[in-house]
Amino acid sequence: MRRREPGEVADERGALRADYARYLRVARADHGGLRAHLAAATEFGFLAIAVYRFGRWTRRIRPRIAALPCKLLYRLLDLGVQLLFGISLSTNCRIGPGFYVGHFGGIVVHGDFGANCSIGQGVTVGARGAGRSDGYPVIGNDVYLGAGSMVIGSIRIGDGVVVGANTVVVQDVPDGCRVVSAPARVLPPRA
Repeated sequence: MRRREPGEVADERGALRADYARYLRVARADHGGLRAHLAAATEFGFLAIAVYRFGRWTRRIRPRIAALPCKLLYRLLDLGVQLLFGISLSTNCRIGPGFYVGHFGGIVVHGDFGANCSIGQGVTVGARGAGRSDGYPVIGNDVYLGAGSMVIGSIRIGDGVVVGANTVVVQDVPDGCRVVSAPARVLPPRA
């Protein structure tokens, strides 16, 4: 993953407000008033991104010895999110404001995301495995990753891209494209 430049760390509170606003828009479709706020604030995806934003914030605390209690709290909260919700958001990746997790479970994110990205359940974003890691994906703004999709390797996904369910992406995708997997093939039974 690319190193951050000085001053490049985003304002996590502003990003968290944008995340919450996306969850609130969805909650208002089903609820009104205070119930919408309660529903948005207790969504598993929102709780996971809030813990991620807290973890990113703890990296800026100086002197580092003063950050230890906050980092310990972050580690406990992150462990709880991973065990209870099945969502792993690495603090080594950068996630832009307005991030939305549609459903929880089986989500692993190790890559950089732009603003207003959405992911479904079972999504994996990360480096290649088996000792062949060449870097992490960089995902543009307004990208949707469908349920069960995988974005793997040192690739770039452009702005406004839609990745269909159960699609594996291992090469760059230009802005505005849709990526879908090949149709299923029926193989004859084994003899």
